[in-house]
Amino acid sequence: MRNRSIDASRFAVIALSIILQALVAWLIIYLVNKTFFIAQIITTAMGIILLLSIVNRNQPAVYKIPWVILFLLAPVVGLMVYVTFGNVKLTKRQKKKFRRIFDENHDGYYNQEKVLKALEADGGKGLGMVKYLRSATSLPVFSNSGVTYFPTGEKFYENLKAELSRAEKYIFMEYFIVQEGVMWDGIFEILQQKIKDNVQVYFMYDDVGSMSKVSPKFDKQLQHYGLHAVKFNKFYPVVSISHNNRDHRKITVVDGKVGFVSGGNIADEYINEAQPYGIWRDNSVKVSGQAVDTLVRLFIQLYNMTAAKDLVESEFVVAEHEVVSDGFVFPFGDDPSPITYDHISESVYLDIINQSKHYLYIATPYFIVDTNITDALKRAARRGVDVRLIIPEIPDKKIIYIMTKSNLPGLIASGVKVYKFKDGFIHSKTILSDGDVGVVGTVNFDFRSFVHHFECAVWMYKNSALNDIYADFSILFSEESEEVGYNQSKLKWYESLIKSVFNLFAPLM
Repeated sequence: MRNRSIDASRFAVIALSIILQALVAWLIIYLVNKTFFIAQIITTAMGIILLLSIVNRNQPAVYKIPWVILFLLAPVVGLMVYVTFGNVKLTKRQKKKFRRIFDENHDGYYNQEKVLKALEADGGKGLGMVKYLRSATSLPVFSNSGVTYFPTGEKFYENLKAELSRAEKYIFMEYFIVQEGVMWDGIFEILQQKIKDNVQVYFMYDDVGSMSKVSPKFDKQLQHYGLHAVKFNKFYPVVSISHNNRDHRKITVVDGKVGFVSGGNIADEYINEAQPYGIWRDNSVKVSGQAVDTLVRLFIQLYNMTAAKDLVESEFVVAEHEVVSDGFVFPFGDDPSPITYDHISESVYLDIINQSKHYLYIATPYFIVDTNITDALKRAARRGVDVRLIIPEIPDKKIIYIMTKSNLPGLIASGVKVYKFKDGFIHSKTILSDGDVGVVGTVNFDFRSFVHHFECAVWMYKNSALNDIYADFSILFSEESEEVGYNQSKLKWYESLIKSVFNLFAPLM
């Protein structure tokens, strides 16, 4: 087991170096402006131009307001901050690699005309969302695939190991966090045996997400054992908001036949071998059938942006799948700007909220959203929908928890029922409506997931797994959570002060 204090120290040193770089850059601009009057005019003019550019962006107002306020209060300071953190760009090579995987139209191969006609004949609320997702992601919807739901990290872990042990050709694994311990040891033992059996193992983890968890040479160590291991968006200690654009996806694919999408990462707290925040509750789904093809593409999409050698889709997509007729399944990915300016996951959540008629259940570890989401939930409750939201009782990040709690009084006053997961931390990212539509994946109800991260999820419509999700929510409400009253939801005075400061810049964080 690695010395975690060393890893934490490395993280602290890098964070300090970035802060120092920012301070030096700001000091230089400040001194130049103070010494040379013409420089001040130029800087102010640049600030005004950037302000106009931000105001005219095709983005919701909530993402513009923090920049606008900063520029209006202090144009020079606003320019300094924007130059340091606000100018996000991808290289042409990165964009080309990212988009290449979806350039080819697969509608004929996946019988999309037939599937869409079946959705239309159903007359339900699935057709509109499928049309949107197809347009936003260039991905197909499936009527020949199955989904298995796992309500806890422990059940996911055991099934994951079983499927990894069956691998014959290749394994894809993509996670935000990996940390050595019981969970990793169990997986790594299987991966080493599979490599001896000539199975190709491709392993990708996010560099920032895992920075305080593993050695900076962890990818090299894995390569030594024969894994095709890469860090996603390798971290360089220079000031840039691109450090925000992390790979928050959690995907495993085995031989192109089965795939997992999980809320949990690879670390001991996700299977309750460690409990830094009490009992940890997480969930995941296993996808079988042709829908696994999408998980193959999502993995290759980001792997090729990072690795020196590109993977070729045709070598990993399976020609023949087991056919499972079980409703409709749509795995999808979500990406930060400038790759896409659509907030895809937020749009999916809003569609489900707005179309709910009877009940709407949501589990999320964080709830830091704009009024689009909160107003939609309030409207749903006011029109008679049984709206329930589950959040943790024990926070993993105290300031983020204060931001989450700040949204509760207004929701409760409007009729939304809020529950806290007792004695621990619920990390599931799940939404279920009326028993016929739901989503399980990596997408939190916060700006980081909606705006900054690479995410993934599985949208399900009239799939039998929704019954298992409903049963899990029933247990959560009746046995594992307690309802929060209006008075209990109010912030203390110091929490209100913290919320007021951080709320201003929450969309940029």
